[in-house]
Parts: sequence; C-alpha cells; structure tokens
Amino acid sequence: MQVAVTLADGRVSGVAVATSGTAERGIHTIDPRTGEAVPGPVSATVTGPRLLWADVYAKAAAVLGREAEAWIAGVDGYELVSCVAGD
Repeated sequence: MQVAVTLADGRVSGVAVATSGTAERGIHTIDPRTGEAVPGPVSATVTGPRLLWADVYAKAAAVLGREAEAWIAGVDGYELVSCVAGD
C-alpha cells in the first residue's frame, strides 16, 4: 500500500503511515510492562517504508508515551509524531 502525505518539509510518496492512540476508541491499550491501561489522551503516528512495522511501532509508541521519541530514534527509517497527556 502506498500513500502520499504532506509533511512540513514537502510532499512524500511511497511512505506507510500508521496511528495508534486513545482519540477514536478511548483508553483501550494495555501496557504489557504493568498490565495497566495506558492513560490518555495519547496519539502516536509513525511513518516509514513498511506499513506492518509502522503499525507495530505506532502501538509501541502509544504505550511508551514520552519515552517513544528516544526509542524510535534507534529504529532505522521510521519517524514519530506524538501527542501525550500534558502536551
């Protein structure tokens, strides 16, 4: 699947985009480290070359919250835009 999106630095095509968070369905994501629901509101959008991994990484980023930016920096080819409670 290919999509075209407009980002701050211009038009990009052939990039997968996936979003995970609480905006649409409310709090429904469980942090496997604690067994507790991820507090909201939170939204994480990940772009990258593969939709499957963008989706996986978006869910992980939603769980990680503020830790996600440092974590995704170590994942080659993927970028994160996120909003967490208090932002």
